[in-house]
Amino acid sequence: MKKILIALVLSSVGFGSMAQQDVQLTHFMFDKLSVNPGYAGLNNAICGTFVGRYQWVKFDGAPKTGLLNVHMPVKVLRGGLGLTYYNDKLGFETNNIARLHYSFHKSVGIGTLGIGASVGLISKNISATWITPDGTPWNTDGSISAESSNDLAPDFSFGVFYQANNLWMGLSSTHLSQSDLKAIHIQTARHYWIMAGYNYSINADWMLKPSILAKSDASSTQIDVNASVMFRNMVWAGVSYRVADAVAPMIGYQTPIGNDGLLKIGYSYDVTTSKLSNYSNGSHEIMLNYCFNLDRPEPVQKYKNPRFL
Repeated sequence: MKKILIALVLSSVGFGSMAQQDVQLTHFMFDKLSVNPGYAGLNNAICGTFVGRYQWVKFDGAPKTGLLNVHMPVKVLRGGLGLTYYNDKLGFETNNIARLHYSFHKSVGIGTLGIGASVGLISKNISATWITPDGTPWNTDGSISAESSNDLAPDFSFGVFYQANNLWMGLSSTHLSQSDLKAIHIQTARHYWIMAGYNYSINADWMLKPSILAKSDASSTQIDVNASVMFRNMVWAGVSYRVADAVAPMIGYQTPIGNDGLLKIGYSYDVTTSKLSNYSNGSHEIMLNYCFNLDRPEPVQKYKNPRFL
């Protein structure tokens, strides 16, 4: 119980507070949609992505996260649609978020700009046997309404995302409404996200892919920096650094499926560099992504003229 409470405090999630509540993912470069609706449908393919994270292994009440993204272009809407769902469990708190995304696409220069918004629902559940430091029963504390409490609130996001050749960048904000979940005395904090990346071809076999993510709730900021190299468009390896938190080596593999599909599989292991390293054995994360392209080659048409047989 004590370690669970420590985890909650360290994650800045508390009653009657506004706190940084969105999950952190090492594979952020494969998860652009959940934090930026402007990305929906930009790569002109139908894509599905799953990320599973087991954070702070052997830490009592350690966070466990599952994320699913699906998106595709819709020409009649002049943009794209997407759907995000994630489940995040930390100690005695469980969070579920579902978002529906729409992005309007516009050609800008040599690339495409996506201007997006999302609407969804956020659900939080608190279930625990509360123990106060002096042994006083939980029901004498007016800020704790019950041993098990939950609440549901609307959730809104906005973002712009630009993609051109080998460059991508995005700016977005989640939890715009800063919804107040009164039943559990928690108010969602508005988050701000900046992400960017570039694919630099070293030669015919090697490609360097640096990327960066900055996220903030206006009271604390976290920055992730990643550098990965891909060999022959098939295998990649790299490392991420999360400032004052972790160093995370990662590996991955991608392979064509059929004529139009591409499957990607990735794994990362976060080596904790903060004081939490005294309590945990790091964090594991897996990523699965499958896309199939909507731009199919035109059928070959042949014409014969008997005069030239």
